[in-house]
Amino acid sequence: MLITWQILASIVDNPIKFPTPIATYFAFVEIVGGQYFIKEIFYTLKRTSIGFIISFMMGVSLGTVAGFCNPIYYFMHPIVSIQRSMPTMGVILLALIWLNREIAPILVGILIAFPIIYSAVVNAVRNIDKQLLEMTQIYQFTKRKKLCHLYYPSVKSSLMAVTSTAIGLNIKVGIAAEVLSQPRFAIGTGLQMEKVALNTAGVLAWSVIAIILSATCEWLISQLFRLSVPKNTD
Repeated sequence: MLITWQILASIVDNPIKFPTPIATYFAFVEIVGGQYFIKEIFYTLKRTSIGFIISFMMGVSLGTVAGFCNPIYYFMHPIVSIQRSMPTMGVILLALIWLNREIAPILVGILIAFPIIYSAVVNAVRNIDKQLLEMTQIYQFTKRKKLCHLYYPSVKSSLMAVTSTAIGLNIKVGIAAEVLSQPRFAIGTGLQMEKVALNTAGVLAWSVIAIILSATCEWLISQLFRLSVPKNTD
């Protein structure tokens, strides 16, 4: 891949349009060694984490209620459908109109991640196997036992499938919002500054940093879910 990149860069022969891997590497080292790099990573993580935690809590709570309560389900359905269909750039621009540059990326993360979490939970609750439900009635499970042994595993399994994807998407759109909102310390601000300076190598370096950050968060979330699954003992 690096060889192909180098060949293409040599053919284009224009560092603004297509920088070499070496130029991108040096830009990466310069950014990582920068005075405010840790702050930029920290504040981006802080914004995306707040947005994700709020969307996760809202998605799980409202999804659970909507799964059991048809009026809430039908009330939420058009709202979630609109959120899913709305262009990401439209969400970002509305957030910038409504809120200041520090908070706007948080709202963007909430609006993007919430429908994913909500849909996973509500579908897990509403699509429980009918045979399993009949079994719980035959054995006279209490409501608490049904929640613990039937609904909870189903919801947890669905969340395991979508949460890492949701947090990765949350980071990506959060950074996109930062590019436009320009908070003082942010990965998105760094991207925009490199773009204005026509430093394509710097843009690529920041993009690599964003990819690493997103992949790390997705991996951590998947590991947390894996650790929360009790191991079978003989």
